[in-house]
Amino acid sequence: MAETGKNYRKGDPVRGAAILMLSSEIQGLSGQAARDLIHGTLRDLGVKEAEVRDYLKKHRDELLAVLRDRAEAGV
Repeated sequence: MAETGKNYRKGDPVRGAAILMLSSEIQGLSGQAARDLIHGTLRDLGVKEAEVRDYLKKHRDELLAVLRDRAEAGV
């Protein structure tokens, strides 16, 4: 199987990972399964946790709005 992270260019993988991390945080998912999912996703996307956390810090309000809009749309 090809490494997805190196070829993934549909969107911004750091942004996608930040949305996943924020969504997990909002839902209170903090167990080992949630951490494994997030770390596996970061690995698959080829991004580092530090860059995702930095992006999340800078764009938190914007990402919260994205999640809110998706929830309202039923996505």
